[in-house]
Amino acid sequence: MAPSVAYLKTLPSYIQGSVRQTLATLVPAHHFKSPRNPPIVLIPGAFCTASVMNRLGIALQAQGRSVVVAPTFPYYLSAAANTCRLDEAATRFIDFLVALADQGVREVDLAGHSNGGLIALLAEERVRAQAIPCRVRRQRLVTMATPFGGFPLARPLKPLLPFCHDLQAGCATLRRAESAGDLVVRTLVAGADSLIPPIRQSLDGKRKTVMEGFQHMDFIVGERARVARTATEVLRWLRNGCSA
Repeated sequence: MAPSVAYLKTLPSYIQGSVRQTLATLVPAHHFKSPRNPPIVLIPGAFCTASVMNRLGIALQAQGRSVVVAPTFPYYLSAAANTCRLDEAATRFIDFLVALADQGVREVDLAGHSNGGLIALLAEERVRAQAIPCRVRRQRLVTMATPFGGFPLARPLKPLLPFCHDLQAGCATLRRAESAGDLVVRTLVAGADSLIPPIRQSLDGKRKTVMEGFQHMDFIVGERARVARTATEVLRWLRNGCSA
């Protein structure tokens, strides 16, 4: 099958996921119980408010882990959420971790969807490089459909979407994120992704699990079985802390 034909076949599921994701921005964020050490911090990607992580958070909590969700990053409204430059989101994420420390949280695991994985790594790189007193130990990170290799349409879209400045293949922002890549224990790759080519979703080709048939948004707003499978896979790597 020609690549263009294969790509066209994925579009209906991609459009369906995009609609689900946008609708998920319009509901209130789920109120998770007070975090117990170490909680899993969920970090949303572009066009996502904190509420888009509701379903995955509930699925993780049902399997026994404490969950917290990073706050909505600028710009805050619905599908315009989290379209700021990635360094701005990383700064706010560090502030969020400091606030968790004030609540008594001493260590966290991390799970970032799409740009959320890059936000976590850029925050980690800054904490290390600038010796920021974060007071919360970041143990492990699992990423889901994170564009380590950039977004193919970043250059033409950067006048409209600020974060696209940071998603050009090989740019300084992506290199800085990769420098903190030792935090990553697993990259979950969306095998049927119409937005980010699967080959761009892993760091080194080793620490990855290909989720066959998954579209970009299936990890967080897909069918119930896919969100449950995502939760199981995230927990597998965060519990083991294994990068093999």
